[in-house]
Amino acid sequence: MTTPVVQWGALAPDLILLGGAAVLLLVAVLFRDRTARDIAMLVGVGCFVGSAVAVTVIWDHGDGVRAVLDGQFVVDRFANAVRVIVAGSGLLTLMGAYGWARLREHGPEFVAFLLVAAAGMDLMAASNSFVSLFVSLETFSIALYALCAFDTKSSASLESGLKYLILGSIGSVVLVYGAAFLYGATGSFRFDEIAVGVAAEPESLLALAGLALVLGGLGFKIAVVPFHMWTPDVYEGAPTPVTAFMSAATKAAAFAVLVRVLVTAVPAMGDTWKPALAVAAIVTMLFANVVALRQTNVKRMLAYSSVGHAGYLLMALVSGQAGAKALLFYLAVYAATSVGAFTVVAIAERETGRAATIDSLRGWGFSRPVLGGALAIFLLSLAGFPPTAGFLAKLYLFAAAIDAGYTYLALVGVAATVISLGYYLRVGLALYDRRHESGSMLPSAPGTAWAGTCAALAAIVVLWLGIYPPDVLDWAGQAAASLIAAP
Repeated sequence: MTTPVVQWGALAPDLILLGGAAVLLLVAVLFRDRTARDIAMLVGVGCFVGSAVAVTVIWDHGDGVRAVLDGQFVVDRFANAVRVIVAGSGLLTLMGAYGWARLREHGPEFVAFLLVAAAGMDLMAASNSFVSLFVSLETFSIALYALCAFDTKSSASLESGLKYLILGSIGSVVLVYGAAFLYGATGSFRFDEIAVGVAAEPESLLALAGLALVLGGLGFKIAVVPFHMWTPDVYEGAPTPVTAFMSAATKAAAFAVLVRVLVTAVPAMGDTWKPALAVAAIVTMLFANVVALRQTNVKRMLAYSSVGHAGYLLMALVSGQAGAKALLFYLAVYAATSVGAFTVVAIAERETGRAATIDSLRGWGFSRPVLGGALAIFLLSLAGFPPTAGFLAKLYLFAAAIDAGYTYLALVGVAATVISLGYYLRVGLALYDRRHESGSMLPSAPGTAWAGTCAALAAIVVLWLGIYPPDVLDWAGQAAASLIAAP
């Protein structure tokens, strides 16, 4: 890895997000109702776009890795790639949330929490120490706890926030214990210094215990079995725009920091954590997809789908640099697909005034042809059908696993994908069930134009990455190479 150079400008994308959140707290005091909402949306969009532009400047005009706060944060192309995914997820989430009734009352607060959560995720992806990791983790987690419970008029939303708070706190405590054990074994919280200590004594029981606890704590955040128990309830109860952001951005940040911990802090223990992650991948892929077959609530079904995709992504962690490249491409594809799918579900909920189920969506593709078509594209991408990006994402992931000698993981992934067709196609067929074709267009819910634009943009991205992915693959390859030295 290139020797880090101290450069505060490396945190510019995160400072833009935090600065926007501070401005919105003032907006919440000075303005009310729709004016406050519209200002908040403009500030939020500007901050996410500004963050992405700042990342581009750093990417194009920088040279080497940048260290901040005595190496607590290390900003490389890997971290910047995650920043782009988080910014894109936040931008699409804001567009999809525009018509949500709660934003008319508390728009600035919602966008401020979203910006703080995004900044925490960005910082977590750049963390090079368990100290900075914990601070970043709690920054975005606390903001998400509030966002999950943001709809105070809904008991389901309040329950979602409470469950996420309790189980998320447990995950954080487990992570802190693991970090303490690794500190006891190596005398440092910094990942690069931990690597030196672990390499000197890779069989240390204290280090092994610390690694197990760290994996368990981060397992809560990436929602792998058996640490997934919060995901279905929280995804179902949280406001759907919040679920959209969580499903995409949280997964990107959590997997990014997991890769950084494994590659930077404990590479000498690869013979221990690689088999453990392989087993977790198998269990997660099969369990989540089988359980999803029984779901009728679409948000809950997509929650189990998210758990299943975490299992696919675990394959990348044991596959070296090719796996890291496939992981970043997969995360970019999944972010667009997941935010788009949940946005369409949110529109359906606003129109019907109730939770979206398979039965409530029957024939919906005829009365809402654009949105129905977009949702069908997202479902096909999640299932891995060409020419959607989901097909190429899984193909590269499976190929990386095979090249790394984990052919059995790729075979299990294919089997899990076949199982997933049972529920993805069930929703798709319900959308175009002619027995429920109304033959007329439904009246639009408030904000449908913005949310529909969000879904359309996400669908275009999914198709574009499925037909012409070279630029994004090159981008992912450069980011992966900055973290993992080429052989």
